[in-house]
Amino acid sequence: MTTTSDVRLPINVTPKLYEVELEALTDLKDFTFKGKLAVHVSVKESSVKTITCHSADIKIDAKDVEYKPAAGGSLPATAVTFDEKQERVSFEFANALPKGEGVLEVKSYLGELNNKMKGFYRSKYAVDGKEKYMAVTQFEATDARRCLPCWDEPAVKAEFVSTVIAPKKETAISNMPVVSGYPKPHPDNADLFIWKFEKSPIMSTYLLAFVVGEFDHIETKSKAADFKDGKATGDVAIRVYAPRGKTDQAKFALDVASKCLTYFTQFFEIGYPLPKLDLIAIPDFSSGAMENWGCVTYRTVCLLVDEKNTSLKNKQFVAIVVAHELAHQWFGNLVTMEWWTELWLNEGFASWVEYLAVDVLFPEWKVWESFVNDAHNPALGLDSLLTSHPIEVVVKNPSEIDEIFDTISYLKGASVIRMLANHLGTETFRKGLVAYLNEFKYKNARTTDLWRWIEIGGKLPKDSIKSLMTNWTGKLGYPVLSVEETKGGFAVSQQHFVSSGEKGEPTVWEIPVNIDLYSESGSSQIKHLMKEAKDTIEVESKYSAAIFNQGSQSYFIVNYGPKIFEKVKKAIEDASVKSPVDRLAIQNDLMSLVKAGVDANTSSKEYFELLKAYKNETEYIVWESILANLSKLSVLAKAAGFVDAFSKYMIEILTPIATKLGWEPKEGEPATDKMLRAQVIPLIGAYGHEETVKQALKLFDEFYAGKQYKEEFKGTSALSPDFRSGVFRIAVKARGKSAYDQLVHIYKATTLQEEKTRVLRAFGASEDEDLIKRTLALAMDFDFTRKQDFMYPIFGAVGTDKGLRMSWAFIKENWPKILKEFKGTHMLVRLASITSRFAKEADMKDVAEFFKANEHPGAERKVKQCLESISTNAKWLTRDEKAIAKAVGANSK
Repeated sequence: MTTTSDVRLPINVTPKLYEVELEALTDLKDFTFKGKLAVHVSVKESSVKTITCHSADIKIDAKDVEYKPAAGGSLPATAVTFDEKQERVSFEFANALPKGEGVLEVKSYLGELNNKMKGFYRSKYAVDGKEKYMAVTQFEATDARRCLPCWDEPAVKAEFVSTVIAPKKETAISNMPVVSGYPKPHPDNADLFIWKFEKSPIMSTYLLAFVVGEFDHIETKSKAADFKDGKATGDVAIRVYAPRGKTDQAKFALDVASKCLTYFTQFFEIGYPLPKLDLIAIPDFSSGAMENWGCVTYRTVCLLVDEKNTSLKNKQFVAIVVAHELAHQWFGNLVTMEWWTELWLNEGFASWVEYLAVDVLFPEWKVWESFVNDAHNPALGLDSLLTSHPIEVVVKNPSEIDEIFDTISYLKGASVIRMLANHLGTETFRKGLVAYLNEFKYKNARTTDLWRWIEIGGKLPKDSIKSLMTNWTGKLGYPVLSVEETKGGFAVSQQHFVSSGEKGEPTVWEIPVNIDLYSESGSSQIKHLMKEAKDTIEVESKYSAAIFNQGSQSYFIVNYGPKIFEKVKKAIEDASVKSPVDRLAIQNDLMSLVKAGVDANTSSKEYFELLKAYKNETEYIVWESILANLSKLSVLAKAAGFVDAFSKYMIEILTPIATKLGWEPKEGEPATDKMLRAQVIPLIGAYGHEETVKQALKLFDEFYAGKQYKEEFKGTSALSPDFRSGVFRIAVKARGKSAYDQLVHIYKATTLQEEKTRVLRAFGASEDEDLIKRTLALAMDFDFTRKQDFMYPIFGAVGTDKGLRMSWAFIKENWPKILKEFKGTHMLVRLASITSRFAKEADMKDVAEFFKANEHPGAERKVKQCLESISTNAKWLTRDEKAIAKAVGANSK
C-alpha cells in the first residue's frame, strides 16, 4: 500500500533559492523551450551522493550538471536518471556531497511548450489578424516540474530569481517586478530581449508563474502595502493585461481588484506582501483562474467585462473570481497548506472570503443570499453521497490531488467556515484568522493549527473549536436534523444523511442550531449548540411556526415532523416567512428528503404540494432553487417518457412570474429581478411557451440583422446580453439548421469569448440527430473550438434524452482521443459528470462496464459518485414515477 510518505521527496537536500532562466521563443515550430537552473540547497546529511527532486517532460544531460559546495570546488554529476511514474529526476555523484550549503547547477535543459494547458504551455491568440502563440504556466497542483527541476511540494518553500528571454515585441511577466534597467536587448540576438525579475519571497513552487506574449494593459494603485493605525496604507501597483485593443474590457476587473486588495489588507490586518499585482487574461486556460503570487492568470471570460455585451450574471461571476484569487494572496500564498490533504485551507477560505469582499463592493447583488444556491446547496448535494469524501482527505499521487479540487474542498469548506464564523460572530472569527495568518506567514500550516489560533486570537476556551469542527472536516457527509414538537419545545435527533436512502456513518456532529420562532408579534431567535445524537430544546414563548437552521447558516438539512411542517407550510402561504433564504431552504430540504425516500410518507407528491405555497414567490434565489429542483425531476420525467406533460407543467408554474417580470426591465428594480427575468423568460420559452418563443425569434432576427461589421459580429442592442444564451437556444430548437448556421457565423465573427461560450452551449439545444452529431464533432474540432471550451457543446447537448445518449456514445467512441488530449486535467472529471443525468439501471451498468474497461486517471472518485447518483435516480424513479406523472398530468406506465 502506498502511503503519503512514499510519494514525498526525501528531505536530505532542500532548496533555499532557485535561479532560473527560461528561453521562451514562442515563434518556434517545435514548441520547445530552453532552461538554465542554479538551485541553492542545504545538504542535511554527510552521506548524500544523490540529489532527487521532481521533473517531468524535461531532458537533461549529465554533462550539464554539477554541484558546487559553498567551500569551493565543483563535483560533476556522473548520471541523471528519471522515474517517469513518480515524475522524479535523480542527479548522481561519484562521492558524497559535503554537508552544508551549496549550489546544484543545471547549465542547460530542454522542455516542451506543450498544448495540455498545464506546466509550461502554449496558448493560441491573434494579433492584427495573424495567429500567434503565447507561453503560459499553470503549475498547480504538481506541474512546476514540467518547467524546471524542483522540489514540487507545497511545504518545500524557497525564493526565486527568474530571468526570461523572449521576442522583443512580446512582454514577459512573472511574480515580481522587473529589475531596474530591464528588459534589455540580448547581446547575441537583436530580435530578443532579456527580462530579469526581482527576488521573490519564500513561496511554494506551484505559485511560480511566467507569461510571455503581446498584451495591452491598464493600471492603477491600491492602498494595500501595509496595515497601520487600523487602516490599509501604502500603494501597490495593479495591472490588468488584456488582448491588444481590449483594455476597455479590463476596467471592471481593475476596479474590483484594487478595492478587494484594500479590503483584504484591512480585514486580515496584514499588507499585501508583494510590490505589484498583475491580472492576466489567457486565451486557453483549463480552470477559471490561478492565484500565482503577484501574477494571477485568468480564463478570458473570468476577467474581461464588455459593459454592452456581458450579462449581469457573468459580471458578478468575474467579481467573485477576481476576489477569490486575491484572497489567495493571503490564504494559500502567504500561509500555505502543509500538504494537499489540507487543500481546503486554501480553497475553502478563498471561497468564503470572496463573498465578504463582493458583498462590500456590491451590496445590491445580495451575494450572501446567492451563496446558499451557489455554494451551500451544491456542497450538500455532492456530500450526500456515500462516495463523497471528507474535507481533509489523504492524497498521494498527482491524479488523486487533482481529484480533490472539487465541490467538497471549495464549497463544503466555505460552508463550514461560514457556519463557524456565524456561530462565533464574524469579528471574533476574524481576530482568530489574523492571529493564524501572523503566526504562519511565509510558512505552512495544518487544519489543527487553524483551530488552535482561532481559539487564541478569539480568546476562546482551549480545544473548543477543535471539538466543534473536527467531524465537519474529518468525516464525510452531514446530518439531517429530525424535529418533533413537544409540550415544552422540540425533540431533535441527528443522523448522517445519505441521498440514496442507505444507512450512513454513525457520526455525531456538534451542530450550531439557529431557530426562528414566528408569532403574531413578529419573530424571535433561539441559538443552541447540539452535541449529542438526541437533544431537547426548550421554548418558553408561544409561536405559530418554527424555522430551523435560520438563514441556512449551518451545514445540515431539516426533516420536520408532520405537525410542525404544516405550520411551516402555512407560514409560507400567508407570507409570514420573510427571509428568502428560509423559504428557499424549506423546499430544498424537502426535495433532498424526497430523493432519499426517507420514509413512506415522503414522496415527490409532497414536494409538488409544497410548491403550491410558493405561488406568489417573487425572489430570485428562491426561484433559482425551485427551478434547480424541478430540473432534478425533469431527469426522471425524461427517463419515464413524459417530457411533454412535464413541459406543460413547467409553463403553467412559470407563466405568472414570467408575466409579472416581462421582457423589459423596470426602472428602479433590484438587480435580483434582472437576474430572475434572465432565468425565467428563456426557460419558459425553452419549454415551448408560444408567445415567448415568438418574441425570442423576433429578437434573434433583429440581433442577427445587425451584422454590420466585417471584423467582428456585434449584433444590435435589441437583444440584452442577459437573454442571449437562452434566445440562442430557443432559436436553434425552433428553427434547426438555419439558426444553427447563423450561430456558426456569430461564433466565427465575434471576438468576445463570453459570446462564443453562449453559442457553443446553444448548439446543443437541437433535438435533430444530424445537428447533435455536428455539435459533438465541433467539440472535438480544435481548429474551431478552443480546447478549454471542449465541454460547452457537450453540456449544451445533454439537456435532452436524445442529446444525452448521443453524447455518451460519442464520449465512449472517442475516449482514446479524449485521454490523449486531456489526461491529467479536470476535463475527465467534467466529462464523467454528465452520466449522473441517467436514471435507469441499464445505464448504470453500461457506465460501470465502460469505466471498468477504460482508464480514467483523476476521475476515479467522480465515476463512483456518478454511479451512485444513477442508482439513486433509478430507485427514485421506481418509487415515485406515478406520483410525478400525476402531479404533471401525465399517464404513467
